[in-house]
Amino acid sequence: MNIIIVGAGRVGYTAAEVLSQVHNLLLIESDIDKAETSKNLLNVSVLNDDGTNPAVIKDAIRRNQADVIISTTIQDEDNLFICMMAKRIKPEIRTIARVRNPDYFIPTGKDGVDQIISPELIAAQKISTLALLENAVDYETLETFNMGLATFLVSKENEKIIGSVVISLGIPEDVNVVAIYRGDEVITETETLELHLGDKISVLGSPDGLSKFNQMMGVYSEANEFIILGGGVTGSNTAGILESKKRYVKLIEPDVELCRKLARTFSNVIVVNGNIVDPHVLQTENVGRADVVIAISDKDETNLLASLMAMKLGAPKIIAKYSMVEYEDIFDFTGIQTMIGYHRIVANEITKTLVSDETSLLQMKREGETFFSVRVSPKSRLVEEHFGDVSFPKGAKPTCIVRDGVVIYPRMDTVFKSGDKVLMFTYKVDMQKLNRLFGMKIDINV
Repeated sequence: MNIIIVGAGRVGYTAAEVLSQVHNLLLIESDIDKAETSKNLLNVSVLNDDGTNPAVIKDAIRRNQADVIISTTIQDEDNLFICMMAKRIKPEIRTIARVRNPDYFIPTGKDGVDQIISPELIAAQKISTLALLENAVDYETLETFNMGLATFLVSKENEKIIGSVVISLGIPEDVNVVAIYRGDEVITETETLELHLGDKISVLGSPDGLSKFNQMMGVYSEANEFIILGGGVTGSNTAGILESKKRYVKLIEPDVELCRKLARTFSNVIVVNGNIVDPHVLQTENVGRADVVIAISDKDETNLLASLMAMKLGAPKIIAKYSMVEYEDIFDFTGIQTMIGYHRIVANEITKTLVSDETSLLQMKREGETFFSVRVSPKSRLVEEHFGDVSFPKGAKPTCIVRDGVVIYPRMDTVFKSGDKVLMFTYKVDMQKLNRLFGMKIDINV
């Protein structure tokens, strides 16, 4: 596939990094420094020019025989304009626009934008879900199947399940344990595993099922009080979602004008003007007493420092957002369990938008992990076999089956049928063995 990306900022660069692994890609960027950085670090062609110029768009589409154009500039109106111009030039081209302001989320018809993505709003939805699932430290949405993939941390507050075997937990019917992370281990054979303090349990299920799983683990204190540090696009949208859930929300933001705007926007969110890395401000606003503290400013360094101070003040759960990949290890080193990687949100949204869910679904955190769906062909060894009788290769775990639009979470007596869509989680699996089992070559590239 031939793809053009306009804009080499955080979103454009990350999208290019992901898609260039398997697609031909041209990156258009007007800033010479960003263009040179992209050229040196990515396997892409780079054009240092103005992507909002119709002549530039026209020439790029024709020269590269583009199938897709993704506009990720900082200005929403530019992104919509670029997509509309691309449709004028080549009506069959697929257009994707990055949009920050919800006011621009309007249908544009066949001559406009095929897909609008907003990493900021997606991050707000993800953060809100994590904030309301007390034991969860990570969460991904699979919209196609109306499911979520959550990771739950076994802490000292979950003493009732520590030492229990997974199969004896009384797991809700509409969820399935995908894997257990123990240190550097990724364990897919989970049924007879005894849970330890510090284990992370990856669970696939319906939103209601994941909520039940969270409660099953044991909730020491229900999350009702939230403090958000940073009132930008993601912060304000997170506040709005939590406000709609009838929770107590306080938002602290250093910009006076933005505070005034936010105060007019919300009815039941307390907006405070203050420096979110000032210890005196955080103490005065009782950050340590909040059930969840969310550090969500636009600067990674600020979020890191604010999270560390909230941790010192005794906040039981901290959610921190970071933008640059390099910060992931730094945040992890501090002991902050719940981290939202902006780059991963972008990568997964681009993947969901451009790639059929017959192949790769999610970019997972660890190298060697994949999560994808595959059809059971008539030639597959799985046809009419019971789940409990099938020997899957080490590191391969079927997590659910979609049959005639119905989601089935496999148990020992579940029978595979020809045409079933099976959602697979794999970790460093022997793909040749998996191919033989399914009777076909499985392509899991992005």
